[in-house]
Amino acid sequence: MRYLTKILMITVCLIALSGIAAACDVVECKSPGYWKNHPDDWPGETITIGCKDYNKEEAIEIMRTPVKGDKTYNMFNALVAAKLNINSGCCPPSCEIDIIMEADRWMENNSLGSDVRASSDAWQKVFLYCGECTCCTTYPSGEAIYKKLDAFNNGY
Repeated sequence: MRYLTKILMITVCLIALSGIAAACDVVECKSPGYWKNHPDDWPGETITIGCKDYNKEEAIEIMRTPVKGDKTYNMFNALVAAKLNINSGCCPPSCEIDIIMEADRWMENNSLGSDVRASSDAWQKVFLYCGECTCCTTYPSGEAIYKKLDAFNNGY
């Protein structure tokens, strides 16, 4: 019986994935490095990261800033790339939409340039986000969110 259940679950997943693939254009996702070096390919002139709007030139300048151990720049770059990928037709798994929202919340809690280090609680531990219009919610660590964004941006 367990064997049949596994086969059934695999079949359901494959059918669901084929439906997602059919509904999406086949567009390759691009890395942050691609987006910061190809401004003409951006699908818009502005982008919102952590509830703050940036024009394309500002965002690219930030993406070109040396990270120097500040994880807010790593997250910014990965989040910009993920949003540009989606807006360009790179179809994310449905869970990637949640990760993008989580990354935006993380950026709201940890402003760009606030010198978040890899060993810090802000990067290593889950965090509680309490928005003006939402209940308080616990989110994964910055590192966990970043790793998922990075995998998506690099086609994994």
